[in-house]
Amino acid sequence: MDTKTIIKVELATSEELYKGAMAVRKQVFVKEQGIPETKEFDGNDFCAAHVVAYVQKNRRRLPIGTMRIRFFSDFVKFERMAVIRNFRKTEVAEDIMQYGLKYASEKGYRQVYGMCKKELLHRWERCGYHEISGAEHIRQNGMELIPISLDIAENAQAVKMTSHPSLLTALEGHWHGERQEEAKSSSGLKAVFWKLKNIGKKQY
Repeated sequence: MDTKTIIKVELATSEELYKGAMAVRKQVFVKEQGIPETKEFDGNDFCAAHVVAYVQKNRRRLPIGTMRIRFFSDFVKFERMAVIRNFRKTEVAEDIMQYGLKYASEKGYRQVYGMCKKELLHRWERCGYHEISGAEHIRQNGMELIPISLDIAENAQAVKMTSHPSLLTALEGHWHGERQEEAKSSSGLKAVFWKLKNIGKKQY
């Protein structure tokens, strides 16, 4: 990988990025690992959020990694993490994971559910995850998978029902940027009104 390569991570909020996420998973899981396409693309993609890592080249965004996030009552599930071969020795997977944690915390979630290979449990434990007591292990695609969980610190900026209405209509994952822009705009309007008010006072 070129040391000057700039990697970006964001949510798939466009058809282009959504298709990019699917292309990465097809390359990694279907072509490399031999998982049947009907199992990999299970229908839940249309009910989930997708984090996508990509390299910007000219005007094109070349997808290199992805992770799917699904939402339940009091936890989120991280799954379908995939990074293309040329970027597996970089920090792309960690960047995707950190983006997902930030995104989940901004939505107010405090727990992440995941599954890991039995032989990789210690590695995930070093990252703060722990095996879920009483949860059943499963076998999938020839692997024994263990349910694991990670606690997320409370986010004081999490979107709530009492948040400013602009946050609830903002582009998914871009809430605070939208709110900040509105705040700047609001401050500018207040300054204009203040000036007009004072000009009026001087005239009379």
